[in-house]
Amino acid sequence: MKICYTLILCLIACLTKAQLPSDTLMTYITFENLKGPDNAYGASMDRPIGSGAFKNISDRDNLKVRMAKLENSYRWPDGSKIDFTKRNSQHSSTGIVDRYTLINPNSKDTVFLFVDPYKTDSTFYIPKGLVAVSKEVLAKEIAVQLKSIEDINTAKDAFSNEQENINKIANYIAGNVGLVNFIDRENLRKVMTDTQADPELKNYLFKLYVLNKFYALGKNIANTKAYALNKMKESFVNFQKEHPDVATGNIKINLN
Repeated sequence: MKICYTLILCLIACLTKAQLPSDTLMTYITFENLKGPDNAYGASMDRPIGSGAFKNISDRDNLKVRMAKLENSYRWPDGSKIDFTKRNSQHSSTGIVDRYTLINPNSKDTVFLFVDPYKTDSTFYIPKGLVAVSKEVLAKEIAVQLKSIEDINTAKDAFSNEQENINKIANYIAGNVGLVNFIDRENLRKVMTDTQADPELKNYLFKLYVLNKFYALGKNIANTKAYALNKMKESFVNFQKEHPDVATGNIKINLN
């Protein structure tokens, strides 16, 4: 009986661990090569965090993602989110540096964080007074999005009834993670280039692929590409049942 109880506990522990976000999603969301604490990092204009947000300002998608990485990488010691809205720019010896005033809502402690958006650090560190976001914290923060994706996948007619939720989650992914990480040309090219298929259908399937790859990464499901592709196929089958008159071109053939 004792052995059986131990095995059950081990199984529960493994399942719980599997529900945490994957390492890949963590690298998409947070600064790459993020190391341990460094009290001097970001504490002055002489050693700002090189976020790289404005390094290629013409690339608006990269700008949004790099700015999001700053907010996504760090939390207060209790795991709560940080308000990065209080920002002003200052002139340093190397150029313009942003100074963020971060106020802990619980302790009221203030951290001044200096960030250079024009250069990108090769290694990032955890500034004094902050901690790196953990998988456990991220899992709680994306739980709402993952539950919404589950609801979308089980809806009878998601194309007609879930467009608002689909767009909301797609915008969340675009702004916080970047769509480029979820576009797999080998799985999407034939569907998206089908000139005979309805454009709204193609857009719908594209977004569902992105959402389900995000879901797979958020739940640490193996082979995220295959998972997203299978969900896109299932969605297409359901779509055909509810909308038999919509032009589907060669999508049925290309998704086989």
